[in-house]
Amino acid sequence: MLRLANGAACILQAAELTGDGHREHLQRVAGSGALLVLTSSRLEALGRGLPSEFSGASLPAHNLDHTGIGHLAIDPPVSGLIGASATLVGERRGSLADYATRLLRIAKLLPAVLMARLPSRDAGKLQRICDEHNIILIENRDIDSYMTAAAQSLRIAARAKVPLRVAPEAEVAVFRAELGGDEHFAVIVGDIQGSEPPLVRLHSQCVTGDVLGSLKCDCGDQLEGALEMMAEAGSGVLVYLAQEGRDIGLLNKMRAYALQDTGLHTIDANHALGFEMDERYFLPACRILGELGVSKVRLITNNPDKIAQLEAGGLTITERVPMSPPSNPHNHHYIETKRVRAGHLTKQD
Repeated sequence: MLRLANGAACILQAAELTGDGHREHLQRVAGSGALLVLTSSRLEALGRGLPSEFSGASLPAHNLDHTGIGHLAIDPPVSGLIGASATLVGERRGSLADYATRLLRIAKLLPAVLMARLPSRDAGKLQRICDEHNIILIENRDIDSYMTAAAQSLRIAARAKVPLRVAPEAEVAVFRAELGGDEHFAVIVGDIQGSEPPLVRLHSQCVTGDVLGSLKCDCGDQLEGALEMMAEAGSGVLVYLAQEGRDIGLLNKMRAYALQDTGLHTIDANHALGFEMDERYFLPACRILGELGVSKVRLITNNPDKIAQLEAGGLTITERVPMSPPSNPHNHHYIETKRVRAGHLTKQD
């Protein structure tokens, strides 16, 4: 159950986890009709645009079985699947529907929700429903505070020397948030408390590129290149963030890859799944660097959003150090899309 500060509440379920009978059960418990909530990005991919003030829209789901829900919320988008006569209700930011999709993003699930609003706002009655049906109650304030609280509570949980090919004296410090969640780590090369700010790279987890050597992206090359630069400079920190696929998770990243195989660019594929262009936030990196005693950095990046978020988090960036590994036939369009659509910088910028 999700409840807002004004008492409005709903029972919800991730659309991708909906099976036979789930919609009917949701309606019986809530005492109201089920709605399917889709984000504005997903709706646009389905051919139904929304005004900018809406984060998404809901449509009646009382006639949808789990197959119909899958077509609208999960399957590769087909323009026109939602007919022009279908009833869509725009959902503003801060609504139950908006918070429901945000909750699923935190859980790395597709931001498509099957929900039913509860007619009562009585706190005691809502709690009894939760107790009777073994439902967890989540307040909107919990969702608002989660990202910041998780980042601010990061602490070093373990630290040890891990000799690397390019940096035999390297250390790895693993960070864990007090309230749980993702574990991040930092690779520390050389003396990072010297007179000159250390080289720093924020590297988002990429299993396919970093581990498997995928040619679809340049992540593995950037990881190795950054460590080599740090070893050559004698000082550096590589902050490895558990934010696979721009923080949509490995499963959804594979879904996006499948859509790219049909001709969509990486950003359009993320939009088709209902996500924003980039779901990452870099407050955890600010906390990690602060815990390591680093306040000034020479940042290895082509991404202006990293610069802006680190400066907003209190870090001083004394220099942007560009790094552009050579492209290949498999990732040329990906790299070009980052430059053209996401505003990534070049060596000349």
